[in-house]
Order: sequence, then structure tokens, then C-alpha cells
Amino acid sequence: MFGFVAADAGALSEEEKERYRAVYCGLCLALRDRYGQLSRACLTYDLTFLVLLCDSLHEPVETQGASHCVMHPAPAAPRPWARSTWTDYAADLSVALAYHKVLDDIADDGDLKARAAERLLAGAYVRARTRIPEQCAEIERAMAAIRTIEGSRRNSAAALSGDAEATCIFPLSADAADAALAFDPDAAANEFGRMLGRLFAHNQGFWAETMEELGRGLGRFIYLMDAAVDFDDDAASGSYNPFVALGSDAEAVRATLALAAADAAAPYERLPLVQDAHLMDSILYSGVWAQFNKTHPPRPRV
Repeated sequence: MFGFVAADAGALSEEEKERYRAVYCGLCLALRDRYGQLSRACLTYDLTFLVLLCDSLHEPVETQGASHCVMHPAPAAPRPWARSTWTDYAADLSVALAYHKVLDDIADDGDLKARAAERLLAGAYVRARTRIPEQCAEIERAMAAIRTIEGSRRNSAAALSGDAEATCIFPLSADAADAALAFDPDAAANEFGRMLGRLFAHNQGFWAETMEELGRGLGRFIYLMDAAVDFDDDAASGSYNPFVALGSDAEAVRATLALAAADAAAPYERLPLVQDAHLMDSILYSGVWAQFNKTHPPRPRV
């Protein structure tokens, strides 16, 4: 469900690109040091954004250096990296989220690659669970809730095409109320947002409430963006997708995503961010739209 929170490279200076790569490489090294070489497959730009955000907000001591990389072997020059305490936290989250993404893929279609990845990541997840037990418990709770919501919707999707207005007007039985909840197009997105909000709020002190609000908005946006990008595949396969279920067209999807992005941007704007501010702006205001714009290019303005 991740892979959307990346910078708009075209909006960055060369210095900002180097800084972005350094924080990204620092996260890669933290994964190696804490979980072994194979865990580097969990690396994403999404958690790099969290490191940038927390480093800017709290200004912790940061270590820097340059190392040769197994992913970019000799004769390549050593690659600069930057790390802080937040890098280690992001590495722990990277493993936990990747492991549950693999479990989700297995539940969806039993993919053999996903099963192999689960076996490779199982030990790393056990270690992550000892380091961030509350966060792992929250991820487990949220992913189980999302699977339940998506499963309910798949099993009773036909009801969505029934008389929705009448459902809202007349009192519902307990069973009907449960069914109505299953059709809430925001239910799964809200669960993912709730999860990410709690992960963002960890050790944020005075800024915990704002960071939780930011994580909640960003998580909801990520879930909906994933659904938007997968629209055609899900429509063909019958997998649950809120936009498919609602019969949304590209413009309606874009409008929904714009509102979700605004919900994430509002708390972000309240944070006193100076370091890497423009770099993070390029992520939150343009980079997150990259994959959707490839699939559904914006209409030219007349």
C-alpha cells in the first residue's frame, strides 16, 4: 500500500536531491544494521519522508558519512548517507509494514513470491516486534480490520447498487447496520489512516497530536491513492476498490484525492519545519501525485 510518498525530483535543486538520497541511504544502512542485508528490500521513500519530517521537527544529532553500497557495486564512488535516532525508528517500521504487506498479498491471492518473502521477513518481524511492540500491535489491529472491511464489501457488493437513499431514511436492524458499515467507502481508508496516525505520533512530545493528525490524513490519502492507481486491475479482477464500488470516474477520483491531500496538508502546515522544508513540500504537494498523473493525466486548462 506504500510507494506514493516520494519527492518530485523535477522540483528539487541538486543539493536537495543529494540530501534526499543521503537520508534514503541512511535508512537503507539502518535496515542492514538492525535486520540484516535481506531487510534492505523493505526500503521505501515513504519512510524516508518520516525521517525528514522528524529530523526537521526535533533537530536530533545526525551522523553522516559515505559507504560503498551492495546495490551500487564498485567501481561506483561511496554514497553519502545521513542517520539519526529517527532513522532507526523508520527502519523498524519499514520491516513491520513490509511484513504485513506481504501477509496481505498472501491473503489476497496466495502469491508464491509473497509466501517466500513472508518466510524471509518473519524473523526480522519478530525482532521489530520486540523493539516497537505497541506499533506492531497497532499495525496488526489495523490490517485485520481492513481485511474484515474489504472482505465484507466483496461479499455483499451487490447491496451498494440497491436503494442507498432508503437505507439512510429508514431505521436499520442490527444486521442491516453492520451491512451499511461495510459499504462506508471511507471505512478501510480511515482504518489505515488511524494506524499511520498512531505510528507518526510516537515520541513526538508537544507535537504528538498534530503529527497524529498528519499521519491520519496521509494514511487515508495513501489508501485512496492505492485504490485509484489499481482501479482498472481491481475492476477486472473483482477485488474490492472503493472507487470501483462507487462507479467513480477519473475526475471524481481526482477530486476525492485532492480533499484527502488537503486533510494531510493542514496539520503539516502547522508544524514549525525549517530544515528540508522545500524538499518535504515537493513530496507532499506534488510527488504524491506522480503515479496517479501517469495513469490519469490532468486535463489541460483552457
